[in-house]
Amino acid sequence: MSPHSDQTPARSAAPVGGDTLVQVAFFDGVQDNRPQSQEVTWGELIQLLTTHAVTACAPCVGHRCPTKLSQRAWAPVDIGPRRNDAEVRSVTVAVFDLDGVSTEQTVRASEKLEGYAAVVHTTHGHRPGHTSLRIVVPLTRPVLPAEWPRVREEAERLLEIPADPNTRNLSRIYFLPNHSGEHEAITNVSEGRALDVDALLASVRPTPAVPATPPSPRPSVESGPADLYALRAKLRRVRKPEHSALIRRVLSGEPLAEVGMQDNTLNTLMSCVAHVLPPATPEEAILEVLRPCFAATAWGEGTAHLCEQAVLKLRRHRERRVQGDAKRVADNQALWTSLQGRPKAETPVSTEEDASTATEEDWTRALLSYETKDGRRLKNNEANLFTVLTRSPEWRDTIRFNEVTKHMEYAGGPLPDDTPVDELDGRIACWIQQSEYGRLGMDPRAAHVRDVLRQVASTNAYDPLREYLEGLVWDGVPRADAMLERYFGAEGDAEHLRAISGKWLISAVARALEPGCKVDTVLILEGPQGIRKSTAFRVLAGEWFCDAPINIRDKDSTSLAGRNFLIELAEVTTLRASEAEDLKAFISRNEDTFRPPYGRVTVKTPRRCVFVGTTNSSEYLRADSSGYRRWWPVKCTHIDIAGLKRDRGQLWAEAVARFRNGEEWWLEEKQAQRAELHAQERSESDGGPDETILQWVLSLPPERRNEVTTELVARDALLLTTPGQIPRGVRLDIGRALRRLGFQRTQRRIAGVQTWVYLPPENIRTAPQQTGPSIARSSPVHLVSTSKVVKP
Repeated sequence: MSPHSDQTPARSAAPVGGDTLVQVAFFDGVQDNRPQSQEVTWGELIQLLTTHAVTACAPCVGHRCPTKLSQRAWAPVDIGPRRNDAEVRSVTVAVFDLDGVSTEQTVRASEKLEGYAAVVHTTHGHRPGHTSLRIVVPLTRPVLPAEWPRVREEAERLLEIPADPNTRNLSRIYFLPNHSGEHEAITNVSEGRALDVDALLASVRPTPAVPATPPSPRPSVESGPADLYALRAKLRRVRKPEHSALIRRVLSGEPLAEVGMQDNTLNTLMSCVAHVLPPATPEEAILEVLRPCFAATAWGEGTAHLCEQAVLKLRRHRERRVQGDAKRVADNQALWTSLQGRPKAETPVSTEEDASTATEEDWTRALLSYETKDGRRLKNNEANLFTVLTRSPEWRDTIRFNEVTKHMEYAGGPLPDDTPVDELDGRIACWIQQSEYGRLGMDPRAAHVRDVLRQVASTNAYDPLREYLEGLVWDGVPRADAMLERYFGAEGDAEHLRAISGKWLISAVARALEPGCKVDTVLILEGPQGIRKSTAFRVLAGEWFCDAPINIRDKDSTSLAGRNFLIELAEVTTLRASEAEDLKAFISRNEDTFRPPYGRVTVKTPRRCVFVGTTNSSEYLRADSSGYRRWWPVKCTHIDIAGLKRDRGQLWAEAVARFRNGEEWWLEEKQAQRAELHAQERSESDGGPDETILQWVLSLPPERRNEVTTELVARDALLLTTPGQIPRGVRLDIGRALRRLGFQRTQRRIAGVQTWVYLPPENIRTAPQQTGPSIARSSPVHLVSTSKVVKP
């Protein structure tokens, strides 16, 4: 028997009625950090908790199934505008999760619940041999956050519930009942009393008295440089790719890491925070920046414990930073002293390759010096300038090269962060001349700095687009194939839309992660003006979107193609240009040659971009003898910009996962033929012969479309004069029109005579026969031949 079992709370005499009001909060999914607070009755809550939604995840993997993460959730709390423990005002309902419990434990819990109002339902991970239950019990009154740990502990002891300890934090969310449909879902409702909160508190074991001490003052967010936007901006300057990806996930409010990797990841995160943010930054301000991530993390002991561990690790890394800073200052001072009497280095480290093998502590060995009567002096050459800008404590990792924009970037060094890049050479020269390096002999000119800067930046190159994509974590919920229908209101052939939707996303990811791979398709959004077609692409691409006018003969357009992710052909004006063949060649390139900003010579760079188009028209593609396979037009009715902003990361994350799994981003043969027919419908109707010939061919039964001749087309399709009177120029015009439609010219013997015939492409040959008023013609088509206008 429990040593304090005589203090078991008395049960409330009044049963809980169905109209008893309860304050709860709802969430759209595990990553939703904005509570939707609502007051419901106990009866309405019972209805919610006894209705299982069926998820499309069979065969389900159980507890770790990613599909459940997108289901709606709830929290038994009265909470503020953000989901974190600090925003919880009170706990309104007691919830206990029992995961993997035995039959005996389940029976015992049922016996102890007798006489209490309760709802019991199975959770997503429940299956034969693995019992997963959730028990929900009303409370006699809301429980304050400070009271909740004691109330929960006593409730678990009273009811003998082996509850999951991972669910004890205040802002914990619980998925509404759902299951895969493979196994029976179980619910049970019992009537009775609520858990008596005050009786539970009264039964808590007494604790030894502790002498009162005045509370330590809490640091104010305003007491230091704690502007949250500025703190986030500083954290984004972390240089190492793996750390940059971690910071990006954290600032996006994604979970810290998977179970098993959480402690190591937290240690890495707090090390970055300690070394990037100013030492005077208040701990509370740092926790506020990290709170959305911590709230989304399934930390075993709860969010409050996670925050405590984060602060402890932060303090430890700050101490190491102080020690490291002191050591660097001492090393720097030792540098100037040692240079005065240092013997000449036998093999100075002067090349980039050698420098990479030296440690940060002995970087000064790479400096070249010479002996004078007054002591040793630093040589004023490019090698020493390179060493200082890449290895010294003041300049290390401050100058980088952005492989996407092809721009040099500067941040975090002794000069102001807003120093224009085109002024760096002069300002760095002045800084070195006025520093200890200058006192010991370095006196670089701005032109020399300019030359070395390119080398410095190239040794510290990074790809922010790759880092962004590889830093995303897919939640396992499929969205990519339905993107065009769900977010763009796409209408038409649903199977075709789903095919090109996923393929396009994967093709863009392929270009970003494997620059230069073959991608020559263009997704075109059609729709009325004002539905924000361009905005949708800008949302998807973020800072790597470009809608500048493209002139395929202009070197600046070539540069844009090499320095962006999504490039819009606005209003598809370039598709109507006379240089149609040049445009197709431009879109099909895998690399671009141009001179980057501040570069001396032209460079050849693999493409990271894909092209997209927008138009208000329904007929805009020029007739093309090589086919329409490049164009993927989509008719849009409306665009959900808010949905794209919300799910952009998950759309790209899914595309990355599918790309990593080896999924192709080009259409299969039948899919490609289907896509070409959809594109061909957008071909311009300008009074020429192409559309008339196509309508005539499609009016024929499929078995009569195996081949056509120019004479047959002239007589039956265009209603021109008798074959013997057709000039050669008109024959050539008909031949060109047929080739634009995809026909292939070949010779065949007919009635013993070698005759030129045209074979239709597969999509035209097998298309259904068309009939109707649009097929019939009573007047000839006027063809402008190379010689004259031909009329009957």
